[in-house]
Amino acid sequence: MISRLGIRAKLILASVVLMLVAGLAIERLGSRALEALMIERTMDQLAAELRLVEDAVAVRAESSPPGDHKNPRAWDELCDRVGQRAGTRVTLVGADGAVLADSELGFDDVLRAPNHGDREEIRAALAAGTGRAVRWSSTVGERMIYAAQRYTHPEQGVAVVRVAVPLTGVDATIASARLYLVAGVGAAIAAAIALSVFSAHLLTSPVRSLTQAALAMAGGDLEVHAPAHGTDETAQLGRALNRLSSELLAAIEQLRDERDLLANILDGMTEGVLVLDGDARIVLANRAMRTMTLVGEGAIGKSVIETIRNATLQEALDLAADSRETVVREVELSGLMPRKLLVRVSKLPSRDGRRAERGLIAVFHDVTDLRRLETIRTDFVANVSHELRTPVTAISTAAETLLSGALGEPEEAAEFVDVIDRHAKRLRQLVDDLLDLSKIESKNFRLKLVDQDIGPVVSHVARLLEEAARRRKVDLRVERPEVSFKAKIDRRAMEQVLMNLLDNAIKYAGEGAHIEVSTRAVSRGIEIRVADDGPGISPAHLGRIFERFYRVDAGRSRELGGTGLGLSIVKHLVELMNGTIDVESELGKGATFTVRLPRA
Repeated sequence: MISRLGIRAKLILASVVLMLVAGLAIERLGSRALEALMIERTMDQLAAELRLVEDAVAVRAESSPPGDHKNPRAWDELCDRVGQRAGTRVTLVGADGAVLADSELGFDDVLRAPNHGDREEIRAALAAGTGRAVRWSSTVGERMIYAAQRYTHPEQGVAVVRVAVPLTGVDATIASARLYLVAGVGAAIAAAIALSVFSAHLLTSPVRSLTQAALAMAGGDLEVHAPAHGTDETAQLGRALNRLSSELLAAIEQLRDERDLLANILDGMTEGVLVLDGDARIVLANRAMRTMTLVGEGAIGKSVIETIRNATLQEALDLAADSRETVVREVELSGLMPRKLLVRVSKLPSRDGRRAERGLIAVFHDVTDLRRLETIRTDFVANVSHELRTPVTAISTAAETLLSGALGEPEEAAEFVDVIDRHAKRLRQLVDDLLDLSKIESKNFRLKLVDQDIGPVVSHVARLLEEAARRRKVDLRVERPEVSFKAKIDRRAMEQVLMNLLDNAIKYAGEGAHIEVSTRAVSRGIEIRVADDGPGISPAHLGRIFERFYRVDAGRSRELGGTGLGLSIVKHLVELMNGTIDVESELGKGATFTVRLPRA
């Protein structure tokens, strides 16, 4: 209970208890000292009265007729008379302890009084000449103070003369003095309590202020200042708290800056960083990591298997937790954003530099594009090798045949020379397309975009392909608008785009087909449409038609001299002119290629 009290209450309680103990001690010691003093003074008074009584007894014995001094009634009358005059109790005791006379008892009661030989003061008087005692008197029923003296003429029948007075007056005086003493002690206690309250307030007020300041600092308010006025201990404590809060605030600010710097560094990294604690719970995932794995902020505190359901990743984490070596795995994630990630998992080192169970750190590298480019490169090499193999094989075969003797037969020689010429042209076209595609895809390739009218470019390309269309019996029509449509284009690149689109339409639409080229303005640019009513393109091929070496009908394409690179080149050139191209088609209803370019 006391431990729950505050400092001020404890100080006040201690002061009250101290004053009460001091008051009780003063009351006890004072009462006893006063009682002893009053008894001593009463004893001195009784000694004087004792001498007077002894003188009276001697006078009475000398003036009495011979033999009359042993008369009990005469002694009793003497005691009554002397005791009444002195205001004391007078008792005469014989040598055997018998009471001869007593001023407080009648003559008959004296005869029945008990023997006083065992009384303390009587024994002392008989032995030493004088005796004193303070005790309860069973004869008169009061507390009495006694003084006794041995009588010098025991032959007269009296051995001890004793006087006594009751302690009633002494007790009353002591009681009155005790009352005043208690009142004084009570007043002193009240004054001490008031002084203790005031002193405790002065003493605990700075302590309370320091406590409030310390609680505010513990709550995170390090801007608060503790009172530190003066040179006493509380002021020194206040200054120490202020210095501590300042240093702590500076340390927190430094840690906050380092944390922000680390967070900015982690968020600025292209690599994903995942940190796990000793219980394999996620404690940190940077922005790149959340983007790669679509993990949200709610993943903090959860296990990896709860957020990223991938057995290969979990296996790598488990293996790294049981090993001292760095574990490297390639993880493939499925879902809305399929990814291929190269992850390196290692243990976090402890503060003393040794490996400890502090958790794991996993660094993720997104290799999706790298693997895709590797696949594209592999496919490109395979496709180029396949495309080159056919004309090279044909040329080589025809040349070997000619060298084997076909030169002597003009008709057969002419046929093989035609094969060599046709495949050489195809090989040259393939090499030219590869060079164009390589140049277009290089980072240094730039087009010279200027504001030009689209109409003349379309008309020029159409005129160049009129003869090819007439040979294949294809109706090529160009819709010439009444107004000019200017776009920001590169003329040579635009001609190459239209040449590829119209050439493909003429080759694949079939005999008797109709091809229409139209130009119109749309909300945000210029739209060029190349539409035919040929056999169309299956929906299964529409998504890949702009890929390199992709053919809808590979056999027919090679027969017509196609390389499979034309539409890929078209797409790159349109994008370099900040435009887009798409295709719409249904089987048996033809195909429409639409080029959209920004308006000048």
